[in-house]
Amino acid sequence: MPFAAPPFPRLLLSLCLAAATAHASGDSLPLKNAPALGSAAPKGKSVEGPTYIEADQLHGINTDYFEGEGKVIMRNLREQVEADWIHYEQPNDEVQAHGGVVFTQGSNHLRGSELKLKLASRLGYFKEIAYDLRSNRGELTRGIARVVNFKGPERYQMEQATYSSCPAEQQDWVLKADELDLDYNSSLGSARGVWVEYLNTPILYTPWLDFALDSKRKSGFLAPSYGASSERGLELLTPWYWNLAPNYDATLTPRLMTRRGLQLGGEFRYLEADFNGTFNLEALPGDRESNSNRYLVRIDHQQQLGPHWSGRVQYEKVSDNTYFTDLSSLVTQTSQVNLPEQASLAYDGGWWQAAGRVQAYQTLQDPVNAVVAPYERLPQLTLNANQANLTRAGLNLDFSGEFVNFNYASGQRVQGSRLYAYPGISLPINTPYSTVTPRLGWSLSSYALDDSTRQLQDSLAAAPSGGFRDTTRSLPTFSLDSSLFFERDMAFHGETYTQTLEPRAYYVYIPYRNQSSIPVFDSGASDLSLDQLFRENQFNGIDRINNANQLTLAVSSRFLQEGTGAERLQLTLGQRYYFGDQQVTLPGVATRGNNSSDLIGQVTGQVNPKLRLSSTVQFDADSGKLNMADLGGTWRNGPGQLFNANYRYTLGSVNQFDLSTQWPLTAKWHGLARINYSLQDTRMVEGLAGFEYNAGCWSVRGVAQRLATNSTTVSNAFFLQLELNGLAYLGPNPLDVLKRSITGYVPSNPIALPASAN
Repeated sequence: MPFAAPPFPRLLLSLCLAAATAHASGDSLPLKNAPALGSAAPKGKSVEGPTYIEADQLHGINTDYFEGEGKVIMRNLREQVEADWIHYEQPNDEVQAHGGVVFTQGSNHLRGSELKLKLASRLGYFKEIAYDLRSNRGELTRGIARVVNFKGPERYQMEQATYSSCPAEQQDWVLKADELDLDYNSSLGSARGVWVEYLNTPILYTPWLDFALDSKRKSGFLAPSYGASSERGLELLTPWYWNLAPNYDATLTPRLMTRRGLQLGGEFRYLEADFNGTFNLEALPGDRESNSNRYLVRIDHQQQLGPHWSGRVQYEKVSDNTYFTDLSSLVTQTSQVNLPEQASLAYDGGWWQAAGRVQAYQTLQDPVNAVVAPYERLPQLTLNANQANLTRAGLNLDFSGEFVNFNYASGQRVQGSRLYAYPGISLPINTPYSTVTPRLGWSLSSYALDDSTRQLQDSLAAAPSGGFRDTTRSLPTFSLDSSLFFERDMAFHGETYTQTLEPRAYYVYIPYRNQSSIPVFDSGASDLSLDQLFRENQFNGIDRINNANQLTLAVSSRFLQEGTGAERLQLTLGQRYYFGDQQVTLPGVATRGNNSSDLIGQVTGQVNPKLRLSSTVQFDADSGKLNMADLGGTWRNGPGQLFNANYRYTLGSVNQFDLSTQWPLTAKWHGLARINYSLQDTRMVEGLAGFEYNAGCWSVRGVAQRLATNSTTVSNAFFLQLELNGLAYLGPNPLDVLKRSITGYVPSNPIALPASAN
């Protein structure tokens, strides 16, 4: 006699109600590509197979009914029903049970007093139920309901229902609903009379709530967020999510700031097979602090125009220079200087690529430290190619080239165009223990300047005597890159390692050409680093190409743990040696006075399971001065137990230390802190202090932040957030601030608590 148990696990109250508010202030909801959409997945069917029946007393008529009393158990390959009494009528396909009814499917358990259900039509009820459900990630949720009414296939109605992820004996928070309707055919749910109690105190109420089932998006209010800062006062955000279609949506975000007024923000997202993008708009009319109207516009559109063609448009503009420093607490925004306004078109030909773009910027000025706005590129055309193994000998060909017309919006700097081409050939010669790569390239440049601007300054300095001139430049470049690889087995403190020794030599020759008549449009000096030691040109950009007769020598040694291959330690030492004087410099920069570069040393590695180091020093052996140091390390004793320390020093400009930590204070309390202090300016760049309390089924985190938004002003902000695990975040979201400020930070709620903490 076949038996199909009722689909109680579909009554995932945790999913239904959490879908309305869970993580509303966290990750964005994903869009789906329209061509990939299809009909809903078919509903699950009962498992074919035998049904087992056990009872103290069992009687019935074959093909008519059976009835069991005592300890009655019915089970199939997937489900089980237990009760004191079970009656099943086969013609009506109806099961009745009462007295300690228990339904089990996997790790899900539901208990009730009385069950009556027509299995095929899914009509009936289950009274006085209590449930324990476990998600695929092992999260346990529980609750009760006065009655569950089955309204047909995949349709349910629950009355007087509750939901919580807390232990049964300690219900710190509970969500309650007078009525809950679930329709899995349309993937829609609704609830009436919904409120949340936290520590027996109501903290959230809504008379009605509509939401999507099965993790689908649905229009409606997201969880509100509030905050406080010295720049904005108290603030409240109430986002409204608008699910326009599977492949595009919008979010409208009113933001009330007591010191500034009401800001209206919105984001529109779209995703198609050939194009996608976002559009953001923020407006703050009548800012009470600045007595001005303030706004932000941001557009990012990408499009595939064919199998090889693609394009992109980026546009960002704000109303004034202090928009981000006044209205944001994220250093990634407050540190923005140049906002892009550009459009590009690209062609990918496989081994060659071509692109064209027009580019301008809005430059945000610090009133104390003014910056030079970059040139506009109207337009820029580029061509790059790389063809390997042209001959049996393995000859490689590469090419890079561009044409740029440089325009300066104010007209106060020299303007003109630059044409550049750089073909090269190389021949790698590889053996199991060595690599030798000779390369020959030829740099060709041509500058055509506007006559009316030749006497004006470039991006760095005033024009030379007689002004800038139209110039052509031809520079052959030869380089030889060679490296060796050795290894040996060694033992240290009972562990076996493979130690490598990897010496490398890199020679470059470039003849001298006088370039003083060439304006500097977009070039600058490169910071010395290990990577820069192995580059042909010491300048960024191509307005200056150094003369070179130089050799870089470096050696690296790595310690690899046997068995795992983990790199426990890497030591690198490198230096460049010059066989001729420097003759090409940037305007106003003195020529090099020594015959070698600074000595650069680097130490990185996972020294042991807890300690990781990453440090670089740059030492001037001639003067005995330390020119640069970046010394850092992380001690990690497990999730939520870490300490980061970093010291950065650059002679004459940077001298600061950065300390951050997340550490358990007790079984449930975590401390959070960061300080980034500039010794050069005797000023704190960023300070952060906070805590997290993890009660198991809920957590609370409070964070106070002090951030230098520019050279003279600071912003103070405070975040206090309550997270009800599996339901919602209540309060302003400090997670982005914590993840950026404390490297390796993880929220305390995913961290397993000791048994005594529960």
